[in-house]
Amino acid sequence: MKKYITVALMLCLCIVSGTSYAQSKYGNATADELNMTVYPQDTTASAVILLKKGDIRFVYNDLYGFQFEYSLQVKIKILKTEGLDWCNQQIVYTESSRSMKEQINGLSGTTYNLENGNIVKAKLSKEFITDEDIDNKIKVKKFTMPAAKVGSVVEYKYTLVSDFYYDLRDFSFQESIPVAYTYFEAKLPEYFKYNINYQGYASLKSEREPSNETFHIRYKDDDGRLQTGTVRCTAEMIKSEGKDIPALKKEAYLWTVNDYITKVSFELKSVQMPYSLTKNMSNSWENIDNDILSSSFGGNMKKADLFKDVIAKGETTLERAKEIQDIVKQKVKWNDKRAASPGNLKDILKNGIGNTADMNFLLLNALQAGGFDAFPVILSTRDNGRLPISHPSVTAFNYVITGLRIDTLMYFTDASAKYGDWNLLPEKCMVPQARIIKQNGCRWVNLSLATNGTILKTAQFSFVDSKYRGKVSDIRKGSSAYNIKNYYYNHKSKEDYIESLAKRLNCEIDSFNASGFDESAAPAKIEFTQTTDASLGDDFLYINPMVDKLFTENPFKEENRVFPVQFDYLLNYLQVVDINIPSGYVVDEMPQPAKMVLNDGDITLTYRIGQTENLIKLFYQYQLKKLTFLPDEYEHLKNFFAKVIAKNSEQVVLKKVDDK
Repeated sequence: MKKYITVALMLCLCIVSGTSYAQSKYGNATADELNMTVYPQDTTASAVILLKKGDIRFVYNDLYGFQFEYSLQVKIKILKTEGLDWCNQQIVYTESSRSMKEQINGLSGTTYNLENGNIVKAKLSKEFITDEDIDNKIKVKKFTMPAAKVGSVVEYKYTLVSDFYYDLRDFSFQESIPVAYTYFEAKLPEYFKYNINYQGYASLKSEREPSNETFHIRYKDDDGRLQTGTVRCTAEMIKSEGKDIPALKKEAYLWTVNDYITKVSFELKSVQMPYSLTKNMSNSWENIDNDILSSSFGGNMKKADLFKDVIAKGETTLERAKEIQDIVKQKVKWNDKRAASPGNLKDILKNGIGNTADMNFLLLNALQAGGFDAFPVILSTRDNGRLPISHPSVTAFNYVITGLRIDTLMYFTDASAKYGDWNLLPEKCMVPQARIIKQNGCRWVNLSLATNGTILKTAQFSFVDSKYRGKVSDIRKGSSAYNIKNYYYNHKSKEDYIESLAKRLNCEIDSFNASGFDESAAPAKIEFTQTTDASLGDDFLYINPMVDKLFTENPFKEENRVFPVQFDYLLNYLQVVDINIPSGYVVDEMPQPAKMVLNDGDITLTYRIGQTENLIKLFYQYQLKKLTFLPDEYEHLKNFFAKVIAKNSEQVVLKKVDDK
């Protein structure tokens, strides 16, 4: 993987001089742009970003001190109906307090249409703009471009003013649609030192050059006296531009495409204000640990008294830890919101509803009340993207779960997961790097293999009255059980689930029974009878001996792959099937037994089939023992799955025999 990242960074950071690419201009739409029906570089594109420009500048405010302004201009051509989604935009910003906040200024936009040879404009007005509160801190400003249709050109711009100079906005040069031209620059005063991180595979032209900056500021000198004056300082100017950036398209088995999008991000290393000493920021994980422990996050790790009347100290066994988790889940329900830090735990316990962080902090405090060594584990979920291990960042975390140590063994759970349990985590939490937060004990832990899955399907098939009927049992454990429980209850009813199962298996289903679905740690078991028509009396009967197919088509269809392949969890999948040969028939053809092995056993497929008297027996086992495959392994992986799909499609041929 390292060599691919190195190549990408070399492309991104090449230093050049010269003029910018020719580009579309903001503030108008040309006849050529409005007449465009297809983007030549990507004829499948539903829309194309004609122009995307970003800019970061620092300003000084007497009331709030240093702030940064992030300005964005975007211009988009709508080519297909699906592209109209790009006319709905939202800006997420923060208002953590009166003294620390962000605000959106100068939001405006225009839709351009060609009507009877004339260019008609529709301005973005207040009626198309709404504001939404996500929680007490996070706000969203949403807007919809008016009069937009296929063929329109839409453009919008705004400036975000932020007090959070430790969290500069990222700029993405790449999107899920192609970008014809993109440009970004940032002017960083010498007072603020940042790690500047480029990622992605698209080619950019970039340069960094010295510059100057002037601020009118108020400050305290070394004696604590308030001073005012004009300050001139050096600065660094960052410039990057790109042309014809291809669309970033999600591929099968990739946790998040955001890990590979071409973008630039900033991580604050240190601050040195005029006439002040240097203040180091997030320059090491140890510093971040100390900051977290000394914040309200750390304070919420010491609220065991909330459960003093409910939970007493006792045996520290896993069984008792499960009982305590059940108590917390009964007292507080998840409100479907994520968070990395809890609110007022006393109020949340009283109200009986909370976000993911609230529930996990209540659980770890309840465990501490019971005498357990419990602690929070912070992480960046799979869909949020990997952590910048080389450039420490507290803002990269977006989730917290509960950790527990019993003797020498470690256990992890997400208290907000309805069907979760100890070492039964939702896939979003199964990441390679998570951080255990403990006094004098912070460290990394790999959660990617914390939970695996097992599926065992058994079936007995026979031919009855021109029907091919089988009694099927499907038992799932671990992640496989967790997923099917969520999938089952996402249906409107039991009947709705049965209907979808019958459609997928292309059969009729009766005698359906499900058990273990209401217990978080219990295996999920489904039993049913499936029936399809069988033309008894025909000279040949064709039967696929498998009760179900884990893969019906090759998930890896692209000729080449730039990104790694990331499976959800390790899996052991088995089928054991018995088929009674109907009277008057014999086996004419049967699939050959096979064992397929990828690499040194990263994936194996065992296919054994044989006949014992009037019974056909199939044993099928697929074992996934590795989560991540690098791009240079892709060709072997694709070929392996092609063989698996072919094997899954092989049939038993039964031939009618003469009774004479």
